[in-house]
Amino acid sequence: MKKLFIPNLLLSIFLLPWHLCGQHNFNNNLIFYSDSIGTVYLDMPLVTLPSQIHAYKTTGGFFKSYMNPGLDNSLTYSADMYSSVHYGLKSAARIKKSKGAQIFLQRLLVSGFDVVSQWLPLGAPWLHEEYHRGVMSQYGINSFNEVLLFPFGKSSIAVNKVKDEDLAMLCDYHHSDFVRLMSAGHEAEVHLVRNLQSNEFFYHQNLDNEVLYIMYSIQNIMYVSMCANGSGDENTKKRNAIETTIASRDFTGMDMNAWIDALCNPDKPYSARGIHPSGVGINRYIMYEDISAEGRKYLKRQAYLDIFNFMSPMMLGFSHIRLANTEAGAWYGNFAFRHYLTSFGDDVSLDLYLQSPKFNLYTTFHSYNNLNHHFGGIEAGLIDFPLLDNHLQLGGTVMFWVQPKDMLFHTGKGEAGGLVKAKIAYNYRFIAPTLEIGWKSKGWVAGNVSLKPSFFLWFGIRWKITR
Repeated sequence: MKKLFIPNLLLSIFLLPWHLCGQHNFNNNLIFYSDSIGTVYLDMPLVTLPSQIHAYKTTGGFFKSYMNPGLDNSLTYSADMYSSVHYGLKSAARIKKSKGAQIFLQRLLVSGFDVVSQWLPLGAPWLHEEYHRGVMSQYGINSFNEVLLFPFGKSSIAVNKVKDEDLAMLCDYHHSDFVRLMSAGHEAEVHLVRNLQSNEFFYHQNLDNEVLYIMYSIQNIMYVSMCANGSGDENTKKRNAIETTIASRDFTGMDMNAWIDALCNPDKPYSARGIHPSGVGINRYIMYEDISAEGRKYLKRQAYLDIFNFMSPMMLGFSHIRLANTEAGAWYGNFAFRHYLTSFGDDVSLDLYLQSPKFNLYTTFHSYNNLNHHFGGIEAGLIDFPLLDNHLQLGGTVMFWVQPKDMLFHTGKGEAGGLVKAKIAYNYRFIAPTLEIGWKSKGWVAGNVSLKPSFFLWFGIRWKITR
């Protein structure tokens, strides 16, 4: 279930001064681009494995399978939607006589759309639910995303039409995936911000994403906090009173309540939740009183750690920090902290971005944590390295980690793993056929649905819509 904490449009006004003070500040070390939109790409996936196979087996039809896009495709669709709409609104809102009025109007339009997008397909709450659904889809469990009904004004959005026996199978036989199922929505919104900020840095975009970043970082921290203090229980009781059929029920209720309960109790069978108050089906929803003392303490810690998601200059519109000027061109850098909920606990990471006249590079340091132990990992990537007069672009990522063995919450033993992927694109005018292939070992990686060793492939078309 996705809880919506409706933001105030005054957030856009709060950020307006940063636009005005940075508008022509090109000679200082903090660089903010307000006059140039930069390069905007849209990705259209054609073949995505293994998520398309999962979706086909789940829905039983090729065209039906597109209703289950999986983690990778849903992230692509959502990022494309925000980038293209922000680009369109900024391009349309032009006031030649007053730069300040133009910036204010652009910010207001973009921020207004971001608020409305909470109830639109492809918006961040839709993505939140699709990450939940993607975890289920890999095991053939079908479901329905309530955002497809355009639920304007609703404060909570469900993933329903899920069978009790399917959830029991996932809990009892694939418990790490069951834990990840509960935290996947939180992961989705952090991952969307990471994707957009990466594009903002490497492609010098100025799409006024800051309200979007702040809005969903606030929503995540408020959702975790609501679970950590039990304030969501009253609404959960009301849902249980009116949801008399299994199909009408959300798959889990308050996400983080279910997440921490599953983390703390890896051997607890799904049937132990008891019978639903209506007498029909299993009582799916975990109340605050059901969470153990160690679980409550850990959940409160996650609410504090979510503050890390605000720690980046990009949250306030500073997309670049100039590091040096050379004869070949300028060097830029930036950073962003992230906090994810995972299948074993949490991941606090630091993204470091570097752009030279020749290279686009990033490095991420991961601190993987379960109840009482800390593990580590490192990730490095190359973005769009040009070859053959920029007709070809190469990229790739390498990761190495030690995560809790068997993704257990209480273990002190670590288990090594890694990921490698390569990407190649052929530029032809404004389109670029793109292929990405990779492999990962056992372990949790944000945006990769499999916790097991797996091969993955993405093939599609990248559209260049500006510059």
